[in-house]
Amino acid sequence: MRKDIILSRRKIRFLMIKNNLVSKYTKLKYRNHKTMVNNDQISNVLNRQFNNKKPNEVVVSDLKYVQVGGKWHYICLLIDLFNREIIGYSAGPNKPLN
Repeated sequence: MRKDIILSRRKIRFLMIKNNLVSKYTKLKYRNHKTMVNNDQISNVLNRQFNNKKPNEVVVSDLKYVQVGGKWHYICLLIDLFNREIIGYSAGPNKPLN
């Protein structure tokens, strides 16, 4: 004879832990990976003076990650602050090691 029993997820979780049960279906969880961080102090050379007089006097970069087709890719831009022109870029699924 079949009995319809209604339980909350919390009650099911409690019973599974109590009886050492593990679900065959589990969701993949993101794990945070610890990495070394560069904490060096960098001097403020520009001091917010972004109006440069000559081309290629100050070049800045920006690195962004974007999802392409469900996978993460990077794009790195080199921008000349003289005229805000993109003077170089790199993109792909993996950052170069150099």
